[in-house]
Amino acid sequence: MRRAIARLLPLASVSLLTGFLVLGTGCAAAAAAPTSPEGPGTTAPSQPGEVSPRPFWQGAFLGDAVSSPEKIGGAIRDFGSMVGKQPALVKTFHPVSCDFSSAGWCGRVLREVARSGATNYVALDLRWGGAPSAGLLDAVVAGRGDAEFARIARQLATVDGTVLLEPAWEMNGNWSFVWQGVENGGDHSAPEKYAAAWRRIVEIFRREGARNVRWVFNPNVGNPLTHRDTGASHWNWYGHYYPGDAYVDYVGAHGFNAPKVWGGAWQDFDQMVDGAAADHMLSDLAARYPGKPIIIGEFASDEGSGDAKARWIRGAFERMRRHPAVVGAVWFHMDKEADWRVNSSSAALAAYRDAMRDPGIVTAYADPAPSAVRLASRIP
Repeated sequence: MRRAIARLLPLASVSLLTGFLVLGTGCAAAAAAPTSPEGPGTTAPSQPGEVSPRPFWQGAFLGDAVSSPEKIGGAIRDFGSMVGKQPALVKTFHPVSCDFSSAGWCGRVLREVARSGATNYVALDLRWGGAPSAGLLDAVVAGRGDAEFARIARQLATVDGTVLLEPAWEMNGNWSFVWQGVENGGDHSAPEKYAAAWRRIVEIFRREGARNVRWVFNPNVGNPLTHRDTGASHWNWYGHYYPGDAYVDYVGAHGFNAPKVWGGAWQDFDQMVDGAAADHMLSDLAARYPGKPIIIGEFASDEGSGDAKARWIRGAFERMRRHPAVVGAVWFHMDKEADWRVNSSSAALAAYRDAMRDPGIVTAYADPAPSAVRLASRIP
């Protein structure tokens, strides 16, 4: 059965939820998705077109062990040296209850990332001290977390540069995150609660002057309750959770390929994010939210047979660079359920380094031009 394991790190007296990991479209989905005619590890044909002229931000989550104030700067430099290009985005995971001031543990992490030249990409666990273990979304909507959200908004406003903020990721999943729809009613009312909670948080951040924050909406690929293209007919369809264009800057998805971990067939990147078992999410995101750039908030692959992972990496970057709406992606660089790291083999690392030779993959974030996108946080 598909499941995920929450990872907890000590933050002095605070625990840091660093997130799940799940196979891109789940065991049942993987079994239903066909492999490429050329066999596992090959990439199915992408939509036609030249490489997108937009800059592309390479991002990375560098693992639990190095996501600390003392180690994150060196880890960013080491990763950049290894792959041949510094990451533009560095993702870390933090709970609402953490201290994001310049003296706080989480705040020091973010400031070290900013000092490296990378842009912070924060996955925010919505729980705070005293938050309910059930009915979390109702509590947020009722204002019970307002003081905590206001505090971190003020603290994040003092971090240098832009902060990409991904609250309550994978809301459409079923692996016991307390903000997921299945944990908040498990019916059509759940996505409505999620969207209302998101809007309340954004309004608090705006009121507190956190003008450097950009909001990233990242569900899991597909519908983990159906593993097929049910679309809007199912209450757990990702689009039902969408808070509205005025509250979202970037849209995207999380997906992982690891049949050895969860069973099923090997999926190339295109199948993982846009196949029938993924509910054709990549295509739907681009069509449904025109003007909203797409950031793949987490992605990675396990090693397959031979050089399958190397071919997977090449296919993933080719697909993303040819897609006119995809502007960035965050590789989950950690040995966890599987060895997701880009250097899990010499062939995989060589493929990743080859991808980084693309001059359109840049090392610094900047808001896209207003003529090209509709950022909700655009500052006049």
